[in-house]
Amino acid sequence: MDDAPLTRESLNGQAYARLCRDLKAGRFAPGEKLKLRDLAAEMGISPTPVREAFARLISEQALEQVGHHSVRVPVMSAARFAEVCELRLMLEGRAAAHAAALAGPEDIARLEQLHRDMAAHHEAADFAGELLASERFHLGVYALAGKPVLLRLIEGLWLQCGPLMRALQTRPMAEPRRQHPHQRVLRGLRKADADTARAGIEEEIERTMAPILTYLQEQQAAAAGSAATASA
Repeated sequence: MDDAPLTRESLNGQAYARLCRDLKAGRFAPGEKLKLRDLAAEMGISPTPVREAFARLISEQALEQVGHHSVRVPVMSAARFAEVCELRLMLEGRAAAHAAALAGPEDIARLEQLHRDMAAHHEAADFAGELLASERFHLGVYALAGKPVLLRLIEGLWLQCGPLMRALQTRPMAEPRRQHPHQRVLRGLRKADADTARAGIEEEIERTMAPILTYLQEQQAAAAGSAATASA
């Protein structure tokens, strides 16, 4: 058991990691204001580490400051979401291609288990658990590339997309053509085939992106229609 005392830095890290997890799991909706003291009480820590985590996430564009005292989850436009997904396709595909040349049997076995975990959450209708398991699989693949700067960029994009993933609860993704794209990624890793690993990642991103992009476009059209009616 680790009995080392919690320092300010470790508390800041704890608060940051918890908020990152919740953002990527779709716990917070776009536009939702986050309550500093409520979150601190939930984590069992003082407000200061949570405030520091807010500041860090604002700098990473995962949260935004509203006025002097409020912090909220950004509302992403369809155009911005499309741009983020374009970057994800480039960066994550590149990371998967690099990983294919470096993945060993133990790495692949660990990723296979993560995919099974994700499937179990899906069968149990545990949406948040499924999202987090999928994240662990993807970031596990990208970590194998051995490119920490690339990995950090990818993690930042995942933080921005996380709050929109809840749209998949009501707008399910298209069924995979033959098998889940993760299996395609795993096949690429087993064969050290960069193109196959990249293609599996790209298929998964595109499959996730399509229903969310449609949702955002419909939301924007509805808002524009309401504004036109109000001004008539």
